[in-house]
Amino acid sequence: MSSVWENDDFIFDGDVLKGMTRKGKDRVKNEGLTDMIIPETAPDGTPIRKIGENAFYRRKLTSVVIPETVESIGYDAFGVCSLVEVHIPDAVKEIYGFAFYRNKLEKVHFPKNLKFIGPSAFALNNLEEVDIPDTVEVLDTSSFYKNNLEEVKIPSSIKKINMFAFRKNNIHEVEVPSSIEILHNYAFEENTKVIKK
Repeated sequence: MSSVWENDDFIFDGDVLKGMTRKGKDRVKNEGLTDMIIPETAPDGTPIRKIGENAFYRRKLTSVVIPETVESIGYDAFGVCSLVEVHIPDAVKEIYGFAFYRNKLEKVHFPKNLKFIGPSAFALNNLEEVDIPDTVEVLDTSSFYKNNLEEVKIPSSIKKINMFAFRKNNIHEVEVPSSIEILHNYAFEENTKVIKK
């Protein structure tokens, strides 16, 4: 896939893509480029392993291609954009707080090695279903707050579901593994029936 994006549209720091240069930001603003293809390597050939904090925050992105080399998505990396769908590569183990907060997400492909979903990472979206991989150990505060979920399957790997993780959804009943270490009283709605199995 040829990309309209060039290396000097981005700020690199070793294996971290930190954000966009003034030129890159202007291209989004002036040319209306909202389909982002993130480069796989820094200009010196280093594979990109991390999308940095605030890298694409408020950049109005409508789609993004994240390279397969990425292992971590930083705080607010894609916060407050207009993404409808995102494919998160399988190498990603951590999705930090607010990473995809306040988008228009209807579909997310979660990576199969994911361990951690940070606070409000997917809050304020339009998700009707999520397939949480059975490697996830932590669903942090408000991680899926205010979506359109009616059911969710909690993987047996889960150790902690924090406050408001699934608040403001339409989940009437949910099963959580009895091996869970921390299940916050307010993780779900007060009227959600929580069954430990």
